[in-house]
Amino acid sequence: MKKLLSLLIAIAFSVLTVTAQHQHAHHNTVKLSGTIFERDNSDSIPLEYAVIALPDYGMSTASRIGGYYEFSGVPKGKTLLTITYVGKLPVEKTVNLTANTVLDFTLENENFRIKEVTVTAQASKAGQSTSSIIGRTAMDHMQATSLSDVMSLLPGQLSTEPNLSAAKTANIRGSGSMNSLGTAIIRDGAPLSNNANLSTINPTIAGKTTATGGGVSATTGIDMRTVSTDNIESIEVIRGIPSVEHGDLTSGAVIINSKAGREPLRITAKANPKVYMGSIGTGFLLGENRGALNVNADYAHNTNDPVESYRTYQRISARTMYSKQLWRNFNSNTSFNFYYGKDARDLNPDDEASKRASRGEEYNFNLNTNGTWNINKGWLKSLRYVVSGTYALKKSFHQEMMVSNNTPYSMTTTDGTVLSNFAGQDIFDAEGNKITNFSDIDKDKFSYKLPANYFSRYNIDSREVNVFAKVVGTLFKQTGMVNNRILFGADFRTDGNVGHGKIWDPTAPPEREVTSANGSYRPRDYSDIPFINQVGVFAEENFTWQLGLRELRLQAGVRYDHASEVGGIVSPRFNGSFELIPNKLWIRGGYGVTAKMPTLLYLHPEQAYFEYKNLDEIGSSKIPEEEQLFITTTKVYDVSNKNLKIASNRKAEAGIDMKLGQMTFSVTAFREQLKNGYSLNKTLDTFMPFMWDEYKRNADGQLELKSSNSVLSSWFTPDNCINYTSKGIEFDFNFGRIEKINTSISLNGLYIRDKSNNSSYTFYEPNNDKTADKRTDVAIYAPGTLHSYSDRFSTALRVTHNIPSIGFVVTLTAQTVWKDANWGKYGNDTIPIGYLSLQDAKPVFFEEGLFNTVQDVKDAGLNHLLKTNVAHPLEVKESYSPYFCFNINVTKEIGDMMRVSFFANNMFRSYPRHESKRYPGSFVLLNNRFYFGIELALTL
Repeated sequence: MKKLLSLLIAIAFSVLTVTAQHQHAHHNTVKLSGTIFERDNSDSIPLEYAVIALPDYGMSTASRIGGYYEFSGVPKGKTLLTITYVGKLPVEKTVNLTANTVLDFTLENENFRIKEVTVTAQASKAGQSTSSIIGRTAMDHMQATSLSDVMSLLPGQLSTEPNLSAAKTANIRGSGSMNSLGTAIIRDGAPLSNNANLSTINPTIAGKTTATGGGVSATTGIDMRTVSTDNIESIEVIRGIPSVEHGDLTSGAVIINSKAGREPLRITAKANPKVYMGSIGTGFLLGENRGALNVNADYAHNTNDPVESYRTYQRISARTMYSKQLWRNFNSNTSFNFYYGKDARDLNPDDEASKRASRGEEYNFNLNTNGTWNINKGWLKSLRYVVSGTYALKKSFHQEMMVSNNTPYSMTTTDGTVLSNFAGQDIFDAEGNKITNFSDIDKDKFSYKLPANYFSRYNIDSREVNVFAKVVGTLFKQTGMVNNRILFGADFRTDGNVGHGKIWDPTAPPEREVTSANGSYRPRDYSDIPFINQVGVFAEENFTWQLGLRELRLQAGVRYDHASEVGGIVSPRFNGSFELIPNKLWIRGGYGVTAKMPTLLYLHPEQAYFEYKNLDEIGSSKIPEEEQLFITTTKVYDVSNKNLKIASNRKAEAGIDMKLGQMTFSVTAFREQLKNGYSLNKTLDTFMPFMWDEYKRNADGQLELKSSNSVLSSWFTPDNCINYTSKGIEFDFNFGRIEKINTSISLNGLYIRDKSNNSSYTFYEPNNDKTADKRTDVAIYAPGTLHSYSDRFSTALRVTHNIPSIGFVVTLTAQTVWKDANWGKYGNDTIPIGYLSLQDAKPVFFEEGLFNTVQDVKDAGLNHLLKTNVAHPLEVKESYSPYFCFNINVTKEIGDMMRVSFFANNMFRSYPRHESKRYPGSFVLLNNRFYFGIELALTL
């Protein structure tokens, strides 16, 4: 907290200092004004609510009635001016301001009749974070069904089936759950959050976090299926070092800009073999000085497999965006977003015996308001804010006939409770010692022996609450040829879950996890869990120095985040570029630290429950049924990790950008190193001894102690054991447009090598499923014994031909995977380095060099610590020969009101068949299956 306080004081002092100064000499500034028009057939009419920005100075405004806009106090010199409006081609123009200037602009409609239509991702400009920008026409051309589909336009990303069958998460320069958890998806300035997701049944006993009923796991990022693209105007994907104003991320960020303002009524319908989808949207002015309202709604239905019609996914989303210039220098956007999603596995009519069915439903409500106040006083140019609140009601269930059980169960959640099958009744042994042990809160509960076969259904009621607020100030000072633009600000987020949690009939609980000896489940009320609070402060200098015709750009900032339970972390970040040859050649580089805070699942894991059977007379032919006893002991353990650290990623990159005429070339080399990634693991502290007493009846029919054996209970705990390193080169070449044949060509690609490992100890529990007297010490094997590697080089060549006069665009994509390999390296996983004592669970480590071979361990009489059937399949490197996939996208506008789009992925049906080197006799079919779809759009 001292670091947080110091940084807040420093920022406040800086703001007070610069705003108090009046060095803003009026003879060094000018006024910029003008009118924004839109093209209406051959006429130009004024356009309200267009956003005009001078990003170098951190200044922006919106056009008012009559399309008029105005900036005052603009520093003299060259600067970039941008204009954006929904459904219009964006304007980017460098202007040289030497005196008060009037500039008028006419915006053209963004459609497929323009000369240089953009249907691919566009690389960021030199000196900025490495990113790609995807516009509205690109999304329409590829017929995206969700945010996931547009990711295939990024360097190195492969096209996939545009379906909604399973949860899809974003991965940037890597893979795995930690990569997706660390990828922030930011919509209209506020992050979408999965931090309060708890919809899983067995995280601590089994170490599994699969979402009940479908949907995204609690340990990964946002399910991109939930984000429809039909109400999105543009997307920016930051792969490099992001600005310090973006926190709670490690991999990168996907920034979504929703539609706002007036636009025609648009109706779309699209279909492919698994999905049919429709949407409707429009925007209109509410009257003079009353703002604009943009509304959109869509519905999508997905059948996971045509021959399994009982497995489906449905999505309904709706959004309203109200835009208003509250007063001359204050612009705001306020939106309400609704989303409903349902994953369903209904009863299979051909498998009635199992009664297997599941469902996961989500009702998501979001309110977002964001805006800019253009202050323009001294150095202080503007203040931006965003406030967002989300309430997500998730209801899921799973049902199934459970078979081969006969396991114990009781509903107590009190550690050390001993219950019988007669609620509230004390049971004594032959010597008068009380066997049962329960308090008043458990007097109505009893232990229960589950039948061999029974029907079980469990429900999860999850109600996630996410609140986010951020304010960002912009300072600007020009001194000669040097521009200083400083960002400063703070953000706050809180994530919690107020749901009823896990619920089921106590006589028909979920099936026990067979891999966990004596493990059991209990309901959990999520509303008892504290919220996670996180506050961040940041400051960033954007330095520009004009050296003659060359330009030096530096972005240097620092961010401090503090989260409940785990403390704080400082994240410095730097980007820089220098123009070697004016307007032709740039070099750039960057380094930064990004951090992702633990989620609710990791900070407040559920307790681990174990059920030990003391006596089982159920079904005995020697004892009358009404006298048969069933006694169990319940053990409860706190599995939280008080030493959990914050996961961080160190990102470094260097690149070169070149511009030759209309051709642009960008190459970036990068290296990323993730440390302290989150996972659920067993550690030296997740084993506890328990003296397991078992009873029998003596000749007089009274109970006496049969045996007393020490056993170990073990569970999974949140841990910082995931380490991940990736390095590679990505490139993005745009060869421009060949005018004579109306064709543009682009090529992008990625070479990446990944290395990952789990740094935790490995434990071998050979007899954890045996009776108490057969259990043994638990072997400890060296940590991080397996390092996994992958190597891939892929490219995508896109050739786009268009005929503007008839609104026709066709794109051919040649996707090539030149190299695809994976392998592993094993350490010592055959010789134990110690063991956990069965008596007290304390670790006993062997002297180094005591055992050098497996035979040495056997000779010492420790055979029970040796693994059986040790295999090293990943030692065999699995690699594939180059393979190709060809896709086609076609769009045709029919008149002024209709558009038809068609796509076919893997149009030549190329399915290379590869025999596994690792598992001879098994084969892998490469490439996606042939897949196609069509979309019809009306504009009224």
